[in-house]
Amino acid sequence: MYKGAFSADGDASPDMGPTHADEIPSSEDDELSPESSDLEIESGRRTQVDTGATATTDANIEDDDNGSARMLPRDKQRRTAFYDYTAEKQMSHTEARQFYQRHQLETQYGGSQSGDTHSPAMRAKTFPANFGAGDGVDVMSGAASIRSRKSNVSLAHGHRATLPIGLSQAEQSQEQRSYSTNLQGNHGEADPSFQADQQAKSHPRHPALPHEEKPLLADEGIHGAGAGIGVGPGPGGFAMSDSSVTAELTAIYTNVQKVLDLRHKYIRLSLQRNFDSPKDEPGWRIYPPHPEPVWNDSSKERRNAGTSSMQNSAILEPSEPAKAPRKMGTNIGEDFHIDDLLPVPGAAEMSFRLDGSGVFQVYETVKSAELDTPIVSIPTLREFYMDLDSILEISSDGPSKSFAFRRLQYLEGKFNLYYLLNEYQEVADSKKVPHRDFYNVRKVDTHVHHSACMNQKHLLRFIKSKMKKSPDEVVLFRDGKHLTLKEVFESINLTAYDLSIDTLDMHAHTDSFHRFDKFNLKYNPVGESRLRTIFLKTDNFIKGRYLAEITKEVISDLESSKYQFVEWRISIYGRDIDEWDNLAAWVIDNKLFSPNVRWLIQVPRLFDVYKATGLMGNFEQVIINLFRPLFEVTKDPTSHPKLHIFLQRVIGFDSVDDESKVERRVYKKFPFPKEWQTKQNPPYSYWMYYLFANIASLNVWRKQRGFNTFLLRPHCGEAGDTDHLAAAVLCAHSISHGLLLRKVPLLQYIFYLEQIGVAMSPLSNNALFLAYERNPFLSYFRRGLNVSLSTDDPLQFAFTKEPLIEEYSVAAQIYKLSAVDMCELAKHSVEQSGFEHIVKQKWLGKNYHLPGVAGNDMARSNVPSVREEFRHETHMQELAM
Repeated sequence: MYKGAFSADGDASPDMGPTHADEIPSSEDDELSPESSDLEIESGRRTQVDTGATATTDANIEDDDNGSARMLPRDKQRRTAFYDYTAEKQMSHTEARQFYQRHQLETQYGGSQSGDTHSPAMRAKTFPANFGAGDGVDVMSGAASIRSRKSNVSLAHGHRATLPIGLSQAEQSQEQRSYSTNLQGNHGEADPSFQADQQAKSHPRHPALPHEEKPLLADEGIHGAGAGIGVGPGPGGFAMSDSSVTAELTAIYTNVQKVLDLRHKYIRLSLQRNFDSPKDEPGWRIYPPHPEPVWNDSSKERRNAGTSSMQNSAILEPSEPAKAPRKMGTNIGEDFHIDDLLPVPGAAEMSFRLDGSGVFQVYETVKSAELDTPIVSIPTLREFYMDLDSILEISSDGPSKSFAFRRLQYLEGKFNLYYLLNEYQEVADSKKVPHRDFYNVRKVDTHVHHSACMNQKHLLRFIKSKMKKSPDEVVLFRDGKHLTLKEVFESINLTAYDLSIDTLDMHAHTDSFHRFDKFNLKYNPVGESRLRTIFLKTDNFIKGRYLAEITKEVISDLESSKYQFVEWRISIYGRDIDEWDNLAAWVIDNKLFSPNVRWLIQVPRLFDVYKATGLMGNFEQVIINLFRPLFEVTKDPTSHPKLHIFLQRVIGFDSVDDESKVERRVYKKFPFPKEWQTKQNPPYSYWMYYLFANIASLNVWRKQRGFNTFLLRPHCGEAGDTDHLAAAVLCAHSISHGLLLRKVPLLQYIFYLEQIGVAMSPLSNNALFLAYERNPFLSYFRRGLNVSLSTDDPLQFAFTKEPLIEEYSVAAQIYKLSAVDMCELAKHSVEQSGFEHIVKQKWLGKNYHLPGVAGNDMARSNVPSVREEFRHETHMQELAM
């Protein structure tokens, strides 16, 4: 029978003693006496109590029954989630002794503060490594043992009171608070997590971690987030410093750095970095302006900026006095008036021309044009392929592949450890934030095709309404005659009553797996291309009016949701020089402007189709049709005024088609576009080079003129050859899909180091190329890649009115994502998106572009600072290698 004398301390463990003699040997007493007088006094007091307690068994029982009557009220132990008196009485002798000795250690060396009610598993981190070796083992083996424990539970440990579980500082003493303030300098009023991080980094050693010299951790350390786990004292954090290992690691680091340097060269040249575009400058004008918050007085917000988390979610500085704002979700486009944007800027002095290699070059003066010295030197096709081959060679290098694979495994394991240690702290931090949860943080659908942006039920309802309201409207000119909507449906033997989701047959869930050809046919309602032409095209007989009407209905739903935004892909095929003007006129004449919408131009890789039909003679004609209008409108916006206005809402370019098509190399060295006259479609990398080269040349000119620049954000890695990913590493700002990264560890590691955005669509992949449970999305996310969720084609894959929420909800159910995970994904989607800098500041916080805690405004993103700091610190450790 055991008896416990319990402390009044809310977190103290029971001081439990044995009923029989099991004492420390006298020799050990002598050794311990200089260091543990408190322990001896407490032990003596406990022995007296135990001597009285062991008189008889009856006395024991009576003592237990009446003990509460003799205890002072302050000594009564309250039952808590972690402690129950009845269960405690049943503990074994060894466990009781260890609890008692641990309590003595913590009180003597400051290992735990009163009121610390965190998880016992977390508090166990304060134990010495050899503690609790089991029965019969001398747990306190001499003064040296105590001294070693004292070094493990050092005074620095006092600064860590509750840090391991989430950097909470609620229990810090005033002295510690002033210490952290002095550390920070200008960050005296900063986030508590920032202070905690500064304290963690100030420790000369990392308590509870192996005390080896670790260069990588000199300035790092979230305690409790797994910092230092698996980091050895050797080069790059590896355990050994053997010369052969060092040489191999040096070669690997050189390879990885070479890939990074090549990417930096191309991205810097094409102005695709953050803040390279004039639209990211504070003075950039957005028209129509984004709405002001109706629940917050703007002048009051300016006076009290930063004083409360509710006010921190206030939006932009109010724009110039204007008409009464349009209510979001109603009268789409009525706040857009083209006269407000006229006159457009005049012509520039610079000139441009297409060179012999298929790239538009820009010249500052007539003299520089004669000397052929363009304002920017674009890498030649030969240089591009040499750089591409370098990346492919490195990505297939055995040691480099093994290294990247192990680092990715380490990153995933480290996140799992972090999550185990900090899950409850993240939940607690999230609950402290007012007015923010997953539903009202901003999220952007970073990859969705405009012609499939509605769900099937919405399209069905729209077609039926048109059949009932305007059956006699002429909608098609075919075979030399005009056809009304009623006549079109009669020609396919259908009435409005016959239409249903099943007859539309546009879902791609069953019969399109690995059949991209069948999937493309799903864009045709009822399998009829004429219905697609009428309802889902911009360049038809009715000038795309039906598509514009249904687009406004989708925009209305988006604006009503308030927190969902889209980047719609819309096609420019390169078949005709007038495509750009027609598209711009469609957007502006139908007033398809909304604060929730931006546009990307998708370029289908269909040269082989155009060549087979005799539409084109060589590939250079595609390049001319794609880029000449853009260079013309940059030189003189008055030549295409509507196109100039439309381009202000265009983010960049996408490249789309079936990646699984076999690419046969018919040339040893690829010819220039004017010489590409075969029926073979150019390979993916060839398309990518010519998109990149012309965008780079165009961007430099547009930036000089103060116009917004464009990004290259292609579909990549959905299927087909892994070479596509290497081309994307060189040229692309971010990509869509990226499934094949799982097969190329080194490129996946490069995507992590560079934080290249990957917009993933697991529901789309599930129908076309990869079953949902095999999708690498979850491992990418855990490893720290910059991934977001997107819908791709709601018309083919979605069932609900909010396809983006549907995508998140399925992922959350299948992958068991937490609310914090989903908010982090939403934040990634905003960061990847092409929305303007001032808009992102409104959504994520003024300093969203800064890394780690400094850039995290939890009142807007709902992502706990401990998560952000873990991601940032882990990323810095990898880059440090």
